[in-house]
Amino acid sequence: MAIPFSNENLTLAQVRDFVSQLSELSIGASAQDDITTDLVNGFVKEGFQKIYQLSTRYPYYQSILGFTTVANTKSYNALTYSIPVGYGTTDLGGLNQVISVVNQTDTGNSLIYIDQFKAESIWVGSNDVAGIPAYFSIWAGKINLFPKPDDAYGITVRAFRRPDLDWISDVNTSIDISPDFQLPLINYVMARIFQYQEDPEMANVYMRNYEQEVALVQQNLTAPNSNQPMILSGGLQLAFDYGYGNRAFGILPNSPYPLGVLGY
Repeated sequence: MAIPFSNENLTLAQVRDFVSQLSELSIGASAQDDITTDLVNGFVKEGFQKIYQLSTRYPYYQSILGFTTVANTKSYNALTYSIPVGYGTTDLGGLNQVISVVNQTDTGNSLIYIDQFKAESIWVGSNDVAGIPAYFSIWAGKINLFPKPDDAYGITVRAFRRPDLDWISDVNTSIDISPDFQLPLINYVMARIFQYQEDPEMANVYMRNYEQEVALVQQNLTAPNSNQPMILSGGLQLAFDYGYGNRAFGILPNSPYPLGVLGY
């Protein structure tokens, strides 16, 4: 009974094989099998959806995409992935949430989100003049730029993508879920299998494991960034020479920025 850790994420076939060994139940399509393949597939999909719906903004799904504008063309729906690599192109249907849109050409500028109806009330009729895009809206499955571009600009889009579901139809494709949730997903499937087998005690054990593991991963993913553990009651260094000649870091009384560089 070995879980194949050689690949980052398990495939559907590997999950089925592992839970079959772990539960000591046969999974298949014949009458002699303890549980059907389709039912286990349904449990895997159910667990996957539950984990994903807990938060659609997992770092695992962070993506960087891009497109190039065309002069006098306002709306765009074909975006090319640069991260994650190898995902090709997508439209807005492949994204869960757009975080930022940035023009990378020349000195560049970060576009400001604007409501589509507000934009249409401004850039309308004779006022709809082409220029450097400064605003963007999302409407009808497209990213709309305002004012409409007057030239070719390289646009970068940062977004959270939707998960790839190819693994449902291709059992040898890795399940598109963060590796952090790989074992919680196994525990969820095991809980559902034992529920089906009318073994509430074992079902509860695996479901508790699933809930505890998910809570730990969520806590870790949402923890504030820090380069070291928090130091409590460590005191404050009022002066410390970091090798800047006769200068040191210290306290600046009555300053909105109390830590600063002092000269001696």
